[in-house]
Amino acid sequence: MEGALDIMAGVRAYFQVAYKRFVDNIPSAIDHEMVRGSERDLIRILPLRLGIHGPDGLAICKELAQESTQVAAKREELSKKLERMKAGNEELSRIF
Repeated sequence: MEGALDIMAGVRAYFQVAYKRFVDNIPSAIDHEMVRGSERDLIRILPLRLGIHGPDGLAICKELAQESTQVAAKREELSKKLERMKAGNEELSRIF
């Protein structure tokens, strides 16, 4: 019986290692095909889908490069806040 138990233990160990390797390869395959696969032909497809090489290419590029109104408003708000904080810091520096 000892010989049979050795064979069964070896088969189980082999199965456990093979199963672990299989389970480890699934996320790699998904990453390779889905995540990294999306970058294939991106440089060629992106300009075609955006339409920047067509007759309205210049207008499309200007629209894509334009800053959104929400971002501009937030930047302006933060700039004003920074100025108030600098003024407060100078005021405190004069006091202390």
